Order: sequence, then structure tokens, then C-alpha cells
Amino acid sequence: MNQGGWGLKEFMFILGVIVFALIITAGIYRKNFQELFGTKPEPVVEKTTVVEKETYTDLEYKLLRAGERYQNDKYQGKYDSVETWYLSYRLLREENYLKDKLTDINDRSIECSGYVRFEKDGTKIDYSPYLKCGSSYQTKGYDEKYDA
Repeated sequence: MNQGGWGLKEFMFILGVIVFALIITAGIYRKNFQELFGTKPEPVVEKTTVVEKETYTDLEYKLLRAGERYQNDKYQGKYDSVETWYLSYRLLREENYLKDKLTDINDRSIECSGYVRFEKDGTKIDYSPYLKCGSSYQTKGYDEKYDA
């Protein structure tokens, strides 16, 4: 007859439930404190870099922007004048409007040459870059006499 007492089986079962609950509680407690105090290890993130290849159009754009900056700083023309200026690559480099050399995209040991044509007709202003990089590339309409 069972007199309402606890046996070893019941004691072991209750003890197992308590230990299991303590393990779960300790895990939750540890996880929350790691997040609170920043001790959680950072996940590993792979960094990928995309390298875009520079084009001759990019080089022409750099030359054009340097010519625009030069004209904005140096030009003192009249409102209704008609003028054409040629700004050489060498001048733009010497005046620090081009900080980096323009080099051939296929052979970085070859420095490009060129010029920017600045045309003003009244209020209309137009910039045209002309670039020559060794024997690899030459802008259509390039004339060496302006690259001095």
C-alpha cells in the first residue's frame, strides 16, 4: 500500500526537471548578458571589393574637369566675347589642376598627353577634351599642335 510518501523514482524525476530548468535558465541568462555587455562575438563578414577598370572616357573626363576648374579660376572674359582657348595637359599638371598623371589604361608606364578646347560664344561655353595615350588611343579630332 502507498502511504502517500515519495519514493526514489519520484525524487529522481523531480530532481531531473529542476536540473533541466536550471540549464535552460542559465543559457538564457548568459545569452542576455552577453548582448547587454557587448561580449557577444562578432559574426565574420567577408569583404568583397569591386575593382572597376578605368576607361579612356574616364581619362578624358578627368582632363575635361581639370580644364573647367582652370577656366573658372583664371578666365576673365567679357560677357559677349567669342573666344577659343587650348589648355594643354602639361599646363593643367603644372598648375595642379590634374593631381595625378593620366596614364594609358593598358600600360601604366606610358603617360598620356592632350588638351582641352575651351570655346565661348556669348553665354554659351563648351569644353572638349582631346587625349592621346601612346599608340593605344587617340581622341577623334586630336591635333598635336595644341598639345604643347
